[in-house]
Amino acid sequence: MRIVTLPVSTEVLKSLKAGEQILLSGLVATARDAAHQLMLNTGQIPFDIESTPVFYMGPSPAPPDRIIGSSGPTTSARMEPFIPEMLLMGMKVVIGKGEMSQETRELFHKHGAVYLAATGGAGALAATKIKSRRIVAWEHLGPEAVSILELEQFPVFVAWDLYNESIYTRRCNDT
Repeated sequence: MRIVTLPVSTEVLKSLKAGEQILLSGLVATARDAAHQLMLNTGQIPFDIESTPVFYMGPSPAPPDRIIGSSGPTTSARMEPFIPEMLLMGMKVVIGKGEMSQETRELFHKHGAVYLAATGGAGALAATKIKSRRIVAWEHLGPEAVSILELEQFPVFVAWDLYNESIYTRRCNDT
């Protein structure tokens, strides 16, 4: 399993293959439904959308001795209404969970973007791979506020690669 340092270069994006498990280290931005709606309505993206992956996640409150609470991915299909415009703005990497539509997969392929899947149900474990959190926009949204997270060897799978391959359509015996 290889470590991928964020932000990723075009060469690294090209090297990712559907089904590959990688460990992410670097900065990501969190955003869910409400934050996406505000970004598109205001035209304000509080992070560099071209170089910062978008992690569909809203953490639970942090325990007293932790940086962040449980940090599992949100179902990506909920974000599909926002994805076409975000891709037009230059989004290249998304982290979420679950399959999305074939139309969305084609949009990712067209715009040279990859979709990474985090493991659902493992939010408490995922939180141990988050080294810092800084809220950068819309704090009033609580867990849906846009935050910048620093990840250290955060495990994900390449769900969709640049070659329009999908982990969700591969047969079990594919290598």
